[in-house]
Amino acid sequence: MSSYVFPIKTALAFFPLLALLITAPFLIYYYRKYGTLGKKRSLILYSFVFYLLCAYFLVILPLPSIQEVAAMTGPKYNLHLFQSWQNFTSQTVLRINEPSTYLPAMRQSVFLEPVFNILLLFPFGVYCRYYFRFSWKKTIAASFFLSLFFELTQLSGLYFIYPRPYRLFDVNDLLHNTIGGTFGYICAPLFTFFLPTRSELDEESLEKGHKVTLLRRAVAAVIDWFVIDLTTGLVQLVLALFPATSFLADTVKLRYHLGWFTLQVVVYFMILMYFWQGQTVGKKVVRIKVEETGRPRVRFISLVKRYSFFYLLMFIINQIFQFSVTHLNTTNHVLFIAYSILALISFGILLLFVFNLLYALIRRSPRLFHEKASRTYTRSTLEKKEVEHGNI
Repeated sequence: MSSYVFPIKTALAFFPLLALLITAPFLIYYYRKYGTLGKKRSLILYSFVFYLLCAYFLVILPLPSIQEVAAMTGPKYNLHLFQSWQNFTSQTVLRINEPSTYLPAMRQSVFLEPVFNILLLFPFGVYCRYYFRFSWKKTIAASFFLSLFFELTQLSGLYFIYPRPYRLFDVNDLLHNTIGGTFGYICAPLFTFFLPTRSELDEESLEKGHKVTLLRRAVAAVIDWFVIDLTTGLVQLVLALFPATSFLADTVKLRYHLGWFTLQVVVYFMILMYFWQGQTVGKKVVRIKVEETGRPRVRFISLVKRYSFFYLLMFIINQIFQFSVTHLNTTNHVLFIAYSILALISFGILLLFVFNLLYALIRRSPRLFHEKASRTYTRSTLEKKEVEHGNI
């Protein structure tokens, strides 16, 4: 039993890190398709990820030392199909007419090993039918290829980390895993009848997708700044190739210098957004756009107000706060008082910004101070017909 408990404990330890890594792709995909991820869908998807992690660790753990594996001389693979059935019939203590032999037979490895391999992919078949809406043919194929991935992982010695396989590649495992996935597909309704259907999840997501949450906007912002930093890096690389522009390359390195930061904000969030009618790369990906109250199209001056308040003002205030704090060690009492006042004022403004975010989260109202000041707002670009027909 400990050989099964240890991989599951390991999966529990690794799951938070894996969940963190896959959260961004999940959010981008589902914001793009439905406008939101949703709590129920999140629970189902992350449970599927956790299941796959457990299955993977059950296949590869525990890990032996490289010296132990190098000393192994046993077979690396078994291509004899139905070998497990032959082992069971020849080695089992089971006697059909003797009930007292049933329990001892179920404790034998010749019984437990095939059953474990069937159960390993049983949940996979359930997920394939319930959430991914696979046909039984696709489920069989998906179960086979997932099992093949596990077996090749073993055959390659954990992707050639080990000098040889430390677990046997067995075609019978492929058979049992595929049977398990097929059984999971057949039995899926017994386990999922109390859960919302995939269609209901999609309809709920599309309906809620018209509300633009702060998280959705944050994902767009992360994508936008990734694009900006990537562009900055490419510009720096190009400038560095030409000695005559080396001084410009040095300037670009100061990507958080006020002048360079201002240029980034003005070009990307004001000029480009104006020509893209209130959208950026990030906003297009998650399907949102900036609009102005009472106008068919957001004006350039409104974008200037919006992002000057949000990015430039906050950047300047933050720079003032850092500058003031770093100079509080001065021995001049007048300067100390001046720096203290500057630090308190700037910290207070930053604190107000944090409170504004918290207030918006609590009230579930994503309109922040810079939007009110510029009379702009963020709306979803999902069309009503997409909600009505569930068609993206």
